[in-house]
Amino acid sequence: MSTPGGTESAVGLTVAVSGAAGFLGGHLVRGFDARGGRVLPLVRVLDGSSAATARVLEEVVTGPEALSGVDVFVHAAAARHRPGAAAGGQRAVNVELVERSLRACAAARVRRFVFVSSVGVYGYPASLPVTEHCPYAPRTPYFGEKVEAELRVRRVARELSIELVIVRPAIVYGPGDRSGLLDRMASMLRTSTYRIVGSGDNVLHHAHVDDVVEGLWLSATRAEAAGEDFILAGPETTTLSALSALVARAVGRELPQRHVSVVVARAVATAFDAAGQSGFAFTARDPPLTHEKLDVLTLPIAFDIAKARRLLGFAPAVGYEEGVMRTLRGHWPTVARLGAGT
Repeated sequence: MSTPGGTESAVGLTVAVSGAAGFLGGHLVRGFDARGGRVLPLVRVLDGSSAATARVLEEVVTGPEALSGVDVFVHAAAARHRPGAAAGGQRAVNVELVERSLRACAAARVRRFVFVSSVGVYGYPASLPVTEHCPYAPRTPYFGEKVEAELRVRRVARELSIELVIVRPAIVYGPGDRSGLLDRMASMLRTSTYRIVGSGDNVLHHAHVDDVVEGLWLSATRAEAAGEDFILAGPETTTLSALSALVARAVGRELPQRHVSVVVARAVATAFDAAGQSGFAFTARDPPLTHEKLDVLTLPIAFDIAKARRLLGFAPAVGYEEGVMRTLRGHWPTVARLGAGT
């Protein structure tokens, strides 16, 4: 049985989703439900916004009998590094919790574990596009933890004989991502503080959340996914200048023609990074500019999704114009795809 979008339907499949209260996790819960799956949302804490069926992830990992009857576990929970936060607490989520979740799945006889990693494990290779064969080259502690988690789950999955799929999405954007790249760009454009850094000609490659939901559904349901790793990215690339112009049009602002040199931006980022690391500033919020943020804006990147196309039938369909408009305006004048989060 297939859906209009060409997705293989697995009606009745029970899927546990960790990180269900987050941006991607919330879309996964809604998208999987729309595709006929029975979804068990797993969250850090229960609150008034939690689904009636939601469970606390830590309790489920400690008592895996709660996973009885679950077919697939999609681990999307993660903790980004924040200024002033204890690094040990983040590593406990990004590495230790991943292994503990996998072991709980094995104890509960869950058939497949899908680990949501990131293309950040590759860094910014000189040779593009990036494929699954590229070596690890993480540039931040967070992506270093993703590498360690990948190595851990590979070893433990072999040890416990559980199906493992590792999925590495590009930077994900879409409706509801309140602290994402597009929202930050839009906010700065509205206050006339945005400037393109460098020439703006560098190639960029992101993934709309609807396409990532589709790719993760295929990773959860297709037999061909077992034991594999996949890069997920959108159907096209863009440039910083083109993306900036789209965001400006979406929020009804003029894109400033004056650019900021990369040298100046790097110097400012160095000062902000030092202030955050010293603990004297940015303990309650992100610095406005860091080297990591500059990397995302100024370093060229593109991904090859041929493997996901070949083995999963992955066919991303949300281009930048549609994706930006739906993210920032909340609509697009075409029929929404299955599971769309508009």
